[in-house]
Amino acid sequence: MAAIEEIESTAEALRRECRRLLDETGLLALLSAYGQPHPTGSFVLDLMVWRDLDIELVAEALTVERFFDLGREIATRLKPARMSFRDERIMETPGLPNGLYWGIYLPEPEAWKIDLWAVDQAEQDRRSPYGAWVQNALTAESRRTILEIKSAVWNDPDYRRTYSSKDIYDAVLSEGVADLTGFLGYLRSKGLSRVP
Repeated sequence: MAAIEEIESTAEALRRECRRLLDETGLLALLSAYGQPHPTGSFVLDLMVWRDLDIELVAEALTVERFFDLGREIATRLKPARMSFRDERIMETPGLPNGLYWGIYLPEPEAWKIDLWAVDQAEQDRRSPYGAWVQNALTAESRRTILEIKSAVWNDPDYRRTYSSKDIYDAVLSEGVADLTGFLGYLRSKGLSRVP
């Protein structure tokens, strides 16, 4: 596992890179033409370990056609290697926002993955208290612990399949998990790990 100083340095470098991505490409301005963009997740929480940006776009009654207009503009502006679409207003997958989704994958060397969710205000209001709780619960020590665990598991094939960053935050902030070994035990206790 990398030293915490290296992990924290990486987190800060990724935040700077992310700010440039939002501002210098004009992505934030583009999204503002369609609704109210709110970067969320590890960028806002200062818990970045890899190039993954979450954005919620609050846009009332956004049609699929208009969302595809936005997708075309994103593709033109950012030149992603690929994009994937979901309509969770139809699919209603447990744990995912009720909204429209673009998964945007930028090419190397930066290779950012951007998760863009277009949701209405009610959905954003339903989801935002968790992020606020994490932000308020974070201490310098718990932030270091979360960064260490995230940096150790982000390449795990089970990550994003059976568990997510939310499980890391819950383990550290609610259950007092203090290291990777404790987190792996937490996953086993919750039935979220294939390792017995």
